[in-house]
Amino acid sequence: MTDPGFRCRRFRSARWGGSGAGWLGRLGLLLLLVIGGLAPLAAQTVDEGDAVASEERLVLGVLAHRGDDVARSRWTPFVEYLSEQVEGAYFELEPVDNDALQAAVAEDRFDLVLTNSGSYVMLEQQHGISRIATMQPRQVGRDEDRFGAVVIARADREDLVELGDLSGQRLSAVHPDAFGGWWMTWRELKAAGVDIETDLASLVFTGFPVSRGLDWVLRGEVDAATFRTGILEDLAARGDPRVEQVRVVGERAFPSFAYRASTRLYPEWPLAMRGDLDAGLAHAILLATLSLEEGHPASRAAGIGGWAAPRSYEDVHGLMYELGVGLYAPQPFDILAWLRANLVWLVSALAAVALLALLYVSRVHARVRRSGRNLERSMEAIPDAVITLDARGGISYVNTAARELAGLTRDQVLGCSLDQLLDLRELGTSRPLLPDDARGDRLEQTLGERSDARLVRRDGHELIVRIARTALDPVAGSSVRTLLVLTDVSEERRLVDRLVHEASHDGLTGLLNRRAFERELEMAMHAVRDNRAVASLLLVDLDYFKEVNDLHGHRVGDELLRQVAHVLRQLTRGHDAVARIGGDEFAIIARDTNAEYGRILGHRICAALADRPLQVEARDVTIGASVGVVELGPDVPGVDEAFVAADRACYQAKDQGRGQVGLARKADIHPITGS
Repeated sequence: MTDPGFRCRRFRSARWGGSGAGWLGRLGLLLLLVIGGLAPLAAQTVDEGDAVASEERLVLGVLAHRGDDVARSRWTPFVEYLSEQVEGAYFELEPVDNDALQAAVAEDRFDLVLTNSGSYVMLEQQHGISRIATMQPRQVGRDEDRFGAVVIARADREDLVELGDLSGQRLSAVHPDAFGGWWMTWRELKAAGVDIETDLASLVFTGFPVSRGLDWVLRGEVDAATFRTGILEDLAARGDPRVEQVRVVGERAFPSFAYRASTRLYPEWPLAMRGDLDAGLAHAILLATLSLEEGHPASRAAGIGGWAAPRSYEDVHGLMYELGVGLYAPQPFDILAWLRANLVWLVSALAAVALLALLYVSRVHARVRRSGRNLERSMEAIPDAVITLDARGGISYVNTAARELAGLTRDQVLGCSLDQLLDLRELGTSRPLLPDDARGDRLEQTLGERSDARLVRRDGHELIVRIARTALDPVAGSSVRTLLVLTDVSEERRLVDRLVHEASHDGLTGLLNRRAFERELEMAMHAVRDNRAVASLLLVDLDYFKEVNDLHGHRVGDELLRQVAHVLRQLTRGHDAVARIGGDEFAIIARDTNAEYGRILGHRICAALADRPLQVEARDVTIGASVGVVELGPDVPGVDEAFVAADRACYQAKDQGRGQVGLARKADIHPITGS
């Protein structure tokens, strides 16, 4: 890509001493050399200058909560990635602190903004920026894009265990307006009954970098410090000895969250853009951002796992509202003084506005009524259920299809709320889908623009409906704010579910098929390699099954396989994976199970299948099983190697007289090579 700082160079001829013909001769010779040697370079320079001029310069403002140097090292590769991916634009990085960020966005100096959740919510309301993606840290689960705050004290302060113990102590935070560096902890202190105005001995703010609070704690200048999660783990990864000298106060545990935390978790940092950014350019930036993979150098430098669709930041609003900060900070305003100073102007303006509004409404009202009648005729002809809601969530209109779904008359419907009209429930659960107060903003959170749900009709019959929600612009004379269209997709959903199930399950036994089981095995081995889990693979090969088929026929054999599948489900746990991978071969992924416990499970399977005959079509059918077990440790390189090792262990069990369990040896595990 062309260097953004590159500009066309200007060449000036040098001045030469002397006069007359000798001076002119030397000048002419110099001009010939310059023109002949530098003409290609000048042409190339002009081309490069034109290319730069044709590209639009965009600035990414980043909140440098760990200092400018750290921010540049983390996010410069991301800026370079965007410059490569977005045609017609090049990007520059500008790290700033909290105060400078507010001023820069107000002055429209930034085209893109990467900041914490609290700062974003304020900038969104005050300056109209909008989020396009939410950051996903690499260290946490793939759906975990949240962060919190941590409170630390010196390791020898055994009197500081819970957040309530901070009463009477000296506390440091990052900034009065820092979201992860103060507001999160403030909320938890308030919940613990600690009043920051009266109960704390002192409250000081360290500024950036946020790790400065760690030094203050160790030097004894404060008793405790708070900053966002992840700082301690980053310092530990760099071998910083200070981490071993502190303890976490009020520590909480969250599933799949890798950092130590003392507060609730909130959505991670969003990437936002100016509201007036060109739509095509914004679309290109969005595609490039969401396409960034975890393994890309830009992701590794930033310490993230990529970007996801933007999260809801309603929890951030709740925190600000509860604390009375940010958007909900009280604004002193003397309304009586303002009214006294502007009373004449205000009355005149209101009178003029009222008169103009009356004239306008009278002219528009007739048109609205005619348009409304035409629209209602159109809606009645639509086979899908159409419902309109006012700003309070009340029903404004339902067409015939919607009334049939609800089982109510038109007079019974009007004035109801949506949850009173339709019994909508989440797919897979019995939880109601709609909140009690189904206003427009809450409907947006619950339904989004398109969602599927279960509809329980008044006669008890259930349907799967697809709900399309559209927010409507306010129209004079109309209270309608939301349009809902419900389409019955029950048959389509049943077909899709059946196809998905058939693609991943064995048609005879209902267990996973080999392809789906191999995907589960690969995920289990990935978790083992990340040291997050332990698991074992069991290969179950039925003994004497061929004799059953030959003696009783394939119908009895098929029923026998179904009964074996039932026995395996009973002996395994809900989070284990059970599959039929061949004619009379079954496989099990026993999660959280090492080789020894896998061997015990294998003996249970052998005993369950051999201790008593299985009843098949009023016949007693006796079979057995041999089981091979391999622990999915780091020495098992892949899925194929795991199957081969388990298969060899199973053959060893058969050689020992069948009905036995074989445990894979290290000699049975080796890489499989091939083209």
